[in-house]
Amino acid sequence: MIKTVKGCKDIYGEDIEIFRSVEKVLRDSARSYGFKEIVPPTLEYSELFQRSVGEDTDIVEKEMYTFTDKGGRSVTLRPEMTASVARAYVEHHFETLPSPVKLFYIGPCFRYEKPQKGRYREFYQFGVEVLNDESPYLDAEVIALAYEIGEKLHLKDLKVKINSIGCKKCRPHYKEVLREALKPHYEELCDDCKRRFYTNPLRILDCKRESKALKDSLPKITDYLCDECRAHFEKVQKYLSEFGIPFETDNTLVRGLDYYTKTVFEVVSNDLGAQNAVLGGGRYDYLIEEIGGRHTPGLGFAIGMERLIEVVKSQKSAQNEKEELVYIAYGKGLEKEAYLTAKRLRSSGFTVIVDSKGGAFGKQLARSRKRGAHFTVVIGEDEFKKGTVQLKDMEKQTQTEVKKEELTEAIAQISESKNGAKESNAPRK
Repeated sequence: MIKTVKGCKDIYGEDIEIFRSVEKVLRDSARSYGFKEIVPPTLEYSELFQRSVGEDTDIVEKEMYTFTDKGGRSVTLRPEMTASVARAYVEHHFETLPSPVKLFYIGPCFRYEKPQKGRYREFYQFGVEVLNDESPYLDAEVIALAYEIGEKLHLKDLKVKINSIGCKKCRPHYKEVLREALKPHYEELCDDCKRRFYTNPLRILDCKRESKALKDSLPKITDYLCDECRAHFEKVQKYLSEFGIPFETDNTLVRGLDYYTKTVFEVVSNDLGAQNAVLGGGRYDYLIEEIGGRHTPGLGFAIGMERLIEVVKSQKSAQNEKEELVYIAYGKGLEKEAYLTAKRLRSSGFTVIVDSKGGAFGKQLARSRKRGAHFTVVIGEDEFKKGTVQLKDMEKQTQTEVKKEELTEAIAQISESKNGAKESNAPRK
């Protein structure tokens, strides 16, 4: 038997229902903030990620799916999508569009890493990018959007963590200060961090293998910000407070990609335990310059869909609004009537399955229950002659004879009464 490639998965059943429901929340939320969708290609030239993500990152060093194509060119399955959006911005001259340019995306990415729950080698990523505007107001607005997405998905105990990692003027000095502070602890560091000590010591703050006690003892980058970065960070915090977004500063928070500057952030749920990050992002004012464009400030965030699905499932947050499933059982020779009844119901927004096997009504009802139908419409010979149907509420196990032209309204009324009862029984906040 041929199985899926390690680290890849089929999305089906409950997961695909949640995926589509979450996807709708993400798309609608982004559009409500004025974002337009972009769909970059899955395959890019490897140089794009080497120049943007950074040669010293785990992604470039260990995780990219890179190969030489038949033309001898090095190409890579995208490990993330911000760099692709930046490339599109330059290639298609988006700088001619009104600023800020606000784009969102959703699609598959690929990283060769150890598969675990909620993390795969092929994964879907949703994200937003704001380009060509350096206002701290936009930092706060993007963070607010991220936080609101968590609220709309009913995620519990949400909070924002923020930090500033400075810019090209102030970060080099902090790196030297950090190296001096780390020297006495060099032998304690993991092998990756010993290398990062020389190449990019900020990444040590991001390493999960280093102790919290060590990280907390190190100098805080916010104490070494230049005047511009400090003023920017203070304004971001001011706006978040005014917006009513709960946040805290975390001086060990850095992003794993080299292109970030100034504001970095995560939205976390303290209900999730150690792996509590729901999404992450930040500002990247040098990225487009790195890939050959002019100076163009930018910021954004990304969400791993598989991780988000696991979070939603674990918190039992009524993620997907399930459609009312209607099953149609019918007597011999009444296939046409069953089809026409299904057509009327579908045109009113119901999901309808017509029994394809026929036979005894008992067997058809058993198949309806196995499908998890909310209602079963029974069309027998007697009902057909009278212009009626039997409407069976599968949850309450009640049955009512209904005129066929009143069927849609009857199902809608029963559904509304059920939903109203659930709401009235819900605990008050």
